Amino acid sequence: MRRLSRCVGLSAAVALTGLAVTACGGGAEAEERPAAKSSSSPSSAAPSPSATPVVEKQAPPAKTLAGAARVVRPEIAPANGEKVGVGQPLALVFKQQKVSPELRAGIEGRLKVSTSPQVPGAWHWNETKGDTRVHFRPEKFWPAGTKVTLDARLAGVQLADGTAAAGDRKVSFTIGDSMVNTVDLKTRKMTVVRNGKTLRTIEISGGDESKGFGTREGVKTILAKEGRVVMDSLSIGIPRNHPDGFFGSYDYSMRETISGEYVHAAPDNAESFGKENVSHGCIGMSTDNAKWLYGMSLKGDVVRVVGSTKPKPMDRFGNGYGDWNIDWQEWLAGSALGVRTGA
Repeated sequence: MRRLSRCVGLSAAVALTGLAVTACGGGAEAEERPAAKSSSSPSSAAPSPSATPVVEKQAPPAKTLAGAARVVRPEIAPANGEKVGVGQPLALVFKQQKVSPELRAGIEGRLKVSTSPQVPGAWHWNETKGDTRVHFRPEKFWPAGTKVTLDARLAGVQLADGTAAAGDRKVSFTIGDSMVNTVDLKTRKMTVVRNGKTLRTIEISGGDESKGFGTREGVKTILAKEGRVVMDSLSIGIPRNHPDGFFGSYDYSMRETISGEYVHAAPDNAESFGKENVSHGCIGMSTDNAKWLYGMSLKGDVVRVVGSTKPKPMDRFGNGYGDWNIDWQEWLAGSALGVRTGA
């Protein structure tokens, strides 16, 4: 019996997004507005720093609040000392807390991002499921090898009436090699490009669109490398003895969304690789290919999905990192201060 891949369990590495797992590709969308088509071509090779001079907008003084009734410590990703892929945004999340729009410029002024080599970027604000997120990214993917440091001087900074941020934080991380994986659902192939060189084309099977289980289209990133993952159709309300039911462990699993899309080994679907899409949203491949890709990959590597016949756009926020599906001008419109130099 053909198994359709779904998965259960929530890695601590992806808890930052605050969305419960509902299984591979399933559950309600994280936000109502679909992802927009990006005109900034983020899937191209990592850019060189812009030759156009960047003049930073002056930040107003941040408002502070002594003796706040509520204090919120933002969650930050990546973690200090991590090496991540070129698609990894710098993310701060204020859990279950709105941040007043009129205070955001002052808060951005307290979020100093330094890069080496110098790479301009911008913050972007979003509210999803009661959380306020502020993410920083360049116009296109990070150049490989970039060193990034966030100096967040937020202690006592007002977030809203009666609420302040807790504690100053400093986080440094490094961008690894450029890994951009393009999944074509029409040809059922994944093309793996590392530092601009195509290393391998892998036959895959994606989500079965005829049953409403299509793989989310657009640009995603690897959220976590979880290894062996138990996948159980009961997690989405399908009995294990149903024709679409299943239960089993799948190796070399890398999570793309909180709702449960993975790239993983799926030997029980071997007859479908390169021929048809039969999963519930995951990208399955042979064990040998999955093992090879797992060993090459980092959290933050890019997975770009194209070729859907019934497009199901990747969520922008709240279900992983859909940041790169927003074009640069719209990204800047969601910032209080605009482009920062990275100096």
